[in-house]
Amino acid sequence: METTEAKRRRVAEILRILRRLYPNAKLALAFSNPLELLVALILAAQARDELVNAITAPLFHKYRTAADWASAPPDQLEGELRKINFYRNKTRAIQKACRALIDRFGGKVPDRLEDLLSLPGVGRKTANIVLGNAFGQPTIGVDTHVSRVAGRLGLTTQTDPDKIEADLVVLVPEEDRVAFCHLLQAHGRAVCTARNPGCDRCELRELCPYPRRSSLA
Repeated sequence: METTEAKRRRVAEILRILRRLYPNAKLALAFSNPLELLVALILAAQARDELVNAITAPLFHKYRTAADWASAPPDQLEGELRKINFYRNKTRAIQKACRALIDRFGGKVPDRLEDLLSLPGVGRKTANIVLGNAFGQPTIGVDTHVSRVAGRLGLTTQTDPDKIEADLVVLVPEEDRVAFCHLLQAHGRAVCTARNPGCDRCELRELCPYPRRSSLA
């Protein structure tokens, strides 16, 4: 069994290699303030980041405040979001969250986890991504890439995102947590893909138990 301290050393080396491979790694969603990121994250559920960015680019110029989103006629907003899957549900989720922001937080996105989790439709992953990327807090947001790559690297055996987060928090230094997620996301898109991971060309191969596990399967 690998000790926690050994895993921490391995994480440090993983970070070193991934930073070299992906020096410009960042969140794929485009945003310029916490409200835009919150809206983009609601839209990004089971949708491609590229599509979300294409749709939100003009909308972020049109809807600049929580009140703008909350007061938009639902039919109009649905029409503007119709290329996104579940656009009706996502329209309702955005407007409910924005009304809650107006009612309880002066129209501003709060910077505390408990407050974010109190918003309709906002779960822990979304809250952590907002806190880490919009407010610079040392959080780990577990999306599908982080979950998959961390599991293959043997940093967690969990499948529940909250439990994966708890495992990674122990291993990743505070100052590296947001970057760690960006790097795993970049590697998950480029090499450690869901269906056909490129283990033969992966520069983390010597630090990763997954090729050995899969070769024995």
